[in-house]
Amino acid sequence: MKIADLLSERRRKRCYIMHMSYNGSRERELWDYAKDNNIIGLDFPRYVKDNWSRVREWAMRFVGKTWTRQFDVFCNEMGTHDIVLVLKGWDSLLGVGEIAEPDHVYDRNLSKTEQFFDHTRAVEWIKAYEFEEAPLLAKPLRGFNNALSKVMPQSKRWRTLTNIDI
Repeated sequence: MKIADLLSERRRKRCYIMHMSYNGSRERELWDYAKDNNIIGLDFPRYVKDNWSRVREWAMRFVGKTWTRQFDVFCNEMGTHDIVLVLKGWDSLLGVGEIAEPDHVYDRNLSKTEQFFDHTRAVEWIKAYEFEEAPLLAKPLRGFNNALSKVMPQSKRWRTLTNIDI
């Protein structure tokens, strides 16, 4: 099955891509935690020290437009049944998940103890690869440096991502 078939089956006209790392590190540890706990996550613990909905107006002055948009997407835009592709760098797919709950959860202890990110979304893994077995994409997504991005049909990344076999 291709990602395009999955999106069609689920009646989704978009998907999301994300990385899971702290400044490019701990990818394996974070991926294993996400996979084992059926979650994805996002945080910026230096400035976002509470639920995004409570600190957005204050925090956006410090985190900038890019992070504000990523938190808005993660916490407010993503919805149940949306599809998320978790990437390893620019060239490999770690997993494909479907958002399982309508709301995100904030748990400061996850980032405080460095277990995971403090803002999480529950997912059901449609496909979850072992870290070492993450298949290569047909074409690397050079320039995807954000933690999270929405991908629409008109996006330059759409064809590459929707042609992935899972």
